[in-house]
Amino acid sequence: LIKLLLELVQEIIGNIDKPTDLFTLVLTCKSLSNLVIPDHLDYRFIQCSPADTLVWQHLVKHPHLSRRVQNV
Repeated sequence: LIKLLLELVQEIIGNIDKPTDLFTLVLTCKSLSNLVIPDHLDYRFIQCSPADTLVWQHLVKHPHLSRRVQNV
Protein backbone atom coordinates (compact mmCIF):
# COMPACT_ATOMS: atom_id res chain seq x y z
CA LEU A 1 0.00 0.00 0.00
CA ILE A 2 2.76 2.46 0.86
CA LYS A 3 4.39 1.93 -2.54
CA LEU A 4 1.36 3.45 -4.29
CA LEU A 5 1.14 7.13 -5.21
CA LEU A 6 0.39 9.29 -2.18
CA GLU A 7 -2.82 10.62 -3.75
CA LEU A 8 -4.10 7.09 -4.27
CA VAL A 9 -3.26 6.06 -0.71
CA GLN A 10 -5.02 9.19 0.61
CA GLU A 11 -8.09 8.32 -1.46
CA ILE A 12 -8.12 4.75 -0.14
CA ILE A 13 -7.77 5.94 3.46
CA GLY A 14 -10.50 8.52 2.89
CA ASN A 15 -12.92 5.75 1.93
CA ILE A 16 -12.46 3.83 5.18
CA ASP A 17 -15.63 4.49 7.15
CA LYS A 18 -15.03 3.00 10.59
CA PRO A 19 -12.64 4.75 12.97
CA THR A 20 -11.69 1.32 14.36
CA ASP A 21 -10.51 0.30 10.89
CA LEU A 22 -8.45 3.48 10.66
CA PHE A 23 -6.86 2.73 14.03
CA THR A 24 -6.05 -0.78 12.86
CA LEU A 25 -4.39 0.68 9.77
CA VAL A 26 -2.41 3.06 11.99
CA LEU A 27 -1.01 0.09 13.89
CA THR A 28 0.35 -1.58 10.75
CA CYS A 29 3.24 0.80 10.08
CA LYS A 30 4.61 4.22 10.92
CA SER A 31 4.24 5.56 7.37
CA LEU A 32 0.51 4.84 7.31
CA SER A 33 0.18 6.15 10.84
CA ASN A 34 1.67 9.47 9.73
CA LEU A 35 -0.90 9.67 6.92
CA VAL A 36 -3.93 8.76 9.01
CA ILE A 37 -3.16 10.86 12.10
CA PRO A 38 -4.29 13.68 12.04
CA ASP A 39 -5.36 13.97 8.40
CA HIS A 40 -8.08 11.35 8.49
CA LEU A 41 -9.19 11.20 12.11
CA ASP A 42 -9.53 14.81 13.17
CA TYR A 43 -12.80 16.38 12.03
CA ARG A 44 -14.10 13.13 10.49
CA PHE A 45 -17.02 12.98 12.94
CA ILE A 46 -18.51 16.17 14.34
CA GLN A 47 -20.97 16.01 17.20
CA CYS A 48 -22.37 19.38 18.19
CA SER A 49 -25.53 21.43 18.17
CA PRO A 50 -26.56 22.95 14.82
CA ALA A 51 -26.71 26.23 16.76
CA ASP A 52 -22.99 26.01 17.61
CA THR A 53 -21.94 28.66 15.12
CA LEU A 54 -18.31 28.65 16.24
CA VAL A 55 -17.85 25.12 14.91
CA TRP A 56 -19.42 25.94 11.55
CA GLN A 57 -17.51 29.22 11.22
CA HIS A 58 -14.27 27.37 11.93
CA LEU A 59 -15.02 24.85 9.16
CA VAL A 60 -15.88 27.63 6.71
CA LYS A 61 -12.59 29.39 7.48
CA HIS A 62 -10.63 26.13 7.08
CA PRO A 63 -11.94 24.27 4.02
CA HIS A 64 -9.14 21.69 4.23
CA LEU A 65 -10.67 20.61 7.54
CA SER A 66 -14.25 20.64 6.29
CA ARG A 67 -13.29 18.22 3.52
CA ARG A 68 -12.51 15.65 6.21
CA VAL A 69 -16.02 15.70 7.70
CA GLN A 70 -17.98 12.54 6.93
CA ASN A 71 -20.60 12.53 9.70
CA VAL A 72 -22.29 15.37 11.55
